[in-house]
Amino acid sequence: MSTPASVTSLAGRAGYLPDYHGIAAGKVRDAREKLGMDRPGFAAYLSAAVGWQVMPGVVARWERGSIPPGDVLLAVSGDVPVPGLLAAVPASFTADTLAGCWLTCYRFSDPPKFHADIATIMAVSDRLVRITNSAPTPRTQGHAFPFRNEITAELADRHLAGTWKNTSDARYFGTIHLAVAHGETVMEGFYTGLAADDRVAAAPWKWVRVDPRSLEGADLSAMVLRDPAELFALAEAHTQYDAPLSLSALGEGF
Repeated sequence: MSTPASVTSLAGRAGYLPDYHGIAAGKVRDAREKLGMDRPGFAAYLSAAVGWQVMPGVVARWERGSIPPGDVLLAVSGDVPVPGLLAAVPASFTADTLAGCWLTCYRFSDPPKFHADIATIMAVSDRLVRITNSAPTPRTQGHAFPFRNEITAELADRHLAGTWKNTSDARYFGTIHLAVAHGETVMEGFYTGLAADDRVAAAPWKWVRVDPRSLEGADLSAMVLRDPAELFALAEAHTQYDAPLSLSALGEGF
């Protein structure tokens, strides 16, 4: 058995350099696999942990050997607890209750214009969700290129609170706070965003669940959404006592 005096320190040998890139990559990959998440889900999980948006492509680069920032390394190592401020507020149900497709509609600008999209909610954990609106193409009045939002949010009680980023440009972002009505088919609340560099705007944001049965076999990429003002009115009239919306009610000639 070797004694401490007889053990040779590799760090003391000339020319030895630890593979810090490989060690960091391994920590990120091991943490993701331990949680059983894909890269988009793990990116949303890290975003909630470190307080800034982590993109899935960045996670992939870290796993290939790029060294992540110190706060990310601490988060994946578990060396520093990073619970969200809302962690002490119990959730009334788990996040996967909200998983699926939702019609989402909101007003923006003055005079008012309307935006509508079909967003997909994915549960990242029991409390965290990641939300995207990729297909069908969103409709944004007055914009040739519609808003495409990425959202990360945390469930607390019957409320979903988080942040959004318009991924179709580099500037627009804000917060979102939705109350989930009983039955979990309608969510209503508000978003905040940039009115200007030094001013905040706020407006209602309504979400209505799309009936998953109407989605079976549907090609959302081939669908064209109805006029966003019409969809906004449809969502506004929808209550928690109504059945989820059929996909056929949302598209033109669908």
